[in-house]
Amino acid sequence: MTRNQPMTADTQWVRRVNRDAVFKLLIERGPISRTALARLTHLTPATVFSIADELVQQDLAQEHSIGHSIGGRRPMLFKFNPTAYAAIGVNIRSSQVTGVVAYLDGSICLTATRTYRVDSTIQVLSLTNEVIGELIASAPVPPDRLAGIGLAVPGLVDVERGQVIESVNWGWKDLPLRNLLVEKFSLPVCIDEDDNALAIGEGLFGAGRGTSNIVCIKVGRGLGAGIIIGGTLLRGADNTAGEIEHILVAPEGPQCYCGNYGCLTRMASTSAIISQAIRQLKQGAASVLLEMAHGDLDQITVGMIGEAASAGDALATQVIEQAGRYLGIGIAALVSFLNPDMVILGGGVIRAGTPILEPIRRIVRLRTLTTAGQRVQIVPAGLGTEAPAIGAAALVMIQQGLLPSNLLKLS
Repeated sequence: MTRNQPMTADTQWVRRVNRDAVFKLLIERGPISRTALARLTHLTPATVFSIADELVQQDLAQEHSIGHSIGGRRPMLFKFNPTAYAAIGVNIRSSQVTGVVAYLDGSICLTATRTYRVDSTIQVLSLTNEVIGELIASAPVPPDRLAGIGLAVPGLVDVERGQVIESVNWGWKDLPLRNLLVEKFSLPVCIDEDDNALAIGEGLFGAGRGTSNIVCIKVGRGLGAGIIIGGTLLRGADNTAGEIEHILVAPEGPQCYCGNYGCLTRMASTSAIISQAIRQLKQGAASVLLEMAHGDLDQITVGMIGEAASAGDALATQVIEQAGRYLGIGIAALVSFLNPDMVILGGGVIRAGTPILEPIRRIVRLRTLTTAGQRVQIVPAGLGTEAPAIGAAALVMIQQGLLPSNLLKLS
């Protein structure tokens, strides 16, 4: 192929695969020389030198230092430059819109939030626009270095079309969310389910970094799981993989809105945890929760209950441990089906620490095959409650070529 001959689809694909291979090694092994990159990728020196020069021109790589000579000239070492670009990630939660500006290594350089009551008439999309507008205006990178906007949304999402097929939290149905945001902000936009965004954030930058098989569970108003198997995000035929909230965990439990009884969401969601705590407080149980909520039971959150349990409050601990047992039953089923290396728990409930984690670990060991149940690690989200927002930002980074696609295959 001559220099001026256009690249075919095949050559473009090969170039992208080679670039990803070099880029991934640079991130994981840098500072590293171009000769070492060629040796480790089994690509020709000419190919690697060209890709390395391209990454330097894009400011994704930069010269770091002169390495030791092993015969001949001392090599230049290159390293990844994670602060060259940034992306916006927004997690639309049931009572809060949380937005971040994140660098390419997942570190947060700016945050913005809007809080609202679930039963209010406020327009969540308007709050989302406010958060994004604030982040764009204050982002610490030039406009041409802001890669785009990622959205983590609860509900059923059509990733390809950028539509929210349904989100019962706000009555969204066939909402063309990506097109609305592109029109308003003139930036690339990616959307995905919040469970998947949690898994992407934790898998790339958090507790699951470097682990090929993880299940990330978000405990919110509903429950869902983001699943990464063999380094690939598991979506399923209809992008509904990980909808775990209707796993049966208590046959004699209360009826779920799906019609069945004792579903996981009725026993261990944030709504279930809060309702159980309030029920006992109304029956006269003593707890620091009353003080934390200034006497208003309607102000109690799962975060408060988690903090109180972590501090040793008896009522909060009992409620959290009960939820942990039910979560353990559901997680044991996932461990048996998927045999992950790690299960990561996200959402405000992780503030409870040991009171939520120990019952889960105990039940999983009891209800799974010895090998799978003993080896799986069950840990809190390393990125905290901002993990889905960081994962949403990472979606944009990968789509725009600012991170190699082979770090995590989005299927």
